[in-house]
Amino acid sequence: MKIGQVSKQTNIPIQTIRYYESQQLIQSLGRTEGNFRIYDDQVIDQLKFIKHCRLLDLPLNDIKRINELRNNSQAPCNEVDQMIADQIKQLKVKMEELMQLESQLKALSNACTRNKKVSDCGIIKYLQEKH
Repeated sequence: MKIGQVSKQTNIPIQTIRYYESQQLIQSLGRTEGNFRIYDDQVIDQLKFIKHCRLLDLPLNDIKRINELRNNSQAPCNEVDQMIADQIKQLKVKMEELMQLESQLKALSNACTRNKKVSDCGIIKYLQEKH
C-alpha cells in the first residue's frame, strides 16, 4: 500500500511516516515504478506500536531500541525496564517543573489588579520587573 493509505489507517501524518523511515524506525518494501513508497501490514503494526510509545512520551531512540528488542524474543527485558524507569524519573522532574510553573503563574495571577486599565495591569508590571 502507498504512504497515503498507511497514513489514513494509522492516523499518522505522511511527513511523520517519512521521518520515521529516515530514522530507520520503519522500512518500506521499496518503491513503485512511479517512485511511490510501498508498505505492508507489518508497517501498520509498527506504526501503531510507535504511536503508542510516543503517547507515553518515549524518545525515538528508546522506541527504536525497544522495537529491536521486540524482534528478538530471547533478549532479556532488563534494558526495556531500565528505559521505562528512566522515563519515570524524567517524568517526575517534569512534574516538579510544572508544579513550580503553576506556583509562578498563581503568583502572577495574584499580581493582577482587577477592573483597571492595561496601564495599571499588575501582571504586566510584574513581568516587566522580572525581565
